[in-house]
Amino acid sequence: MTQAMQLLCSTGAFSRFPDQTGYQAVLEYGPLLEVDGFELMFYPNWYGQIEQIAHDLKCSSLAFPAMHADKNIGIVLGKPEEEQRAMGIRWLEENCQLARRIGVRVMVLHLWGWPELDDDLERNLESLSACLDVTTRHDIELAIETIPCRRADPLSNIMAALECDNRSQVALDTEFLSDHSQLGEVFQQERLWREQRVRHVHIKDANGQRFGPDGKRLYLHPGEGQIDFASFFASLKELSFVGNISLEAPAIAQDGDVRVKQLRTSLDFLRRLMA
Repeated sequence: MTQAMQLLCSTGAFSRFPDQTGYQAVLEYGPLLEVDGFELMFYPNWYGQIEQIAHDLKCSSLAFPAMHADKNIGIVLGKPEEEQRAMGIRWLEENCQLARRIGVRVMVLHLWGWPELDDDLERNLESLSACLDVTTRHDIELAIETIPCRRADPLSNIMAALECDNRSQVALDTEFLSDHSQLGEVFQQERLWREQRVRHVHIKDANGQRFGPDGKRLYLHPGEGQIDFASFFASLKELSFVGNISLEAPAIAQDGDVRVKQLRTSLDFLRRLMA
């Protein structure tokens, strides 16, 4: 890792499941954004296209320091059926095949997922070492994301993962930590910072509501919610964080148009905080 924060944009900021998942959007919008690189969002319909996607992305001038693994992996890792959990490991292997070809160094993983959340965390943790075996073979660090929980909380589950397999790394999500009132507490977890376990930070704002009045998922850009990002970045600097800062808030209008200006504004905002 470089000894500085680097600014990324998640390709999920200009794509969405299930209706706008084509990797061609990365080639279209990526060159329009001034960033150090991109966090590539892997979608379920990419299986079977990995060779072509890897070829086209590698031929671009874009850098991909990070990739967000298929979110379905964590869901099946919590299933009681052994064959379901084995399928999740195979999916991760295919994700890593693409990641290795395009130079990814950090793989972000939802170790648990919707709708069960962390109800079956013991089974998810049982699969963790197998997941880390896969990413280690591909020379990729596996960063477990602090996604929402029901039975416990994100930081407790992350620390349980570190105890389960010491190779585990961490990806923070500002929205989800805020939802669990852990945005301040995360900086009190001495082990995370002493051992430089935090490799990646997803940036989204939050206002306490995960869904809008229309029932659809609500995503807020920095400054649209209640998170004190100036304080958050001051703490990152104080603890000498040297990983990825990734804008993950989508900028897609209802008609599907990508709001490039909004992405640029948010990226400029983060760049100033990182300086």
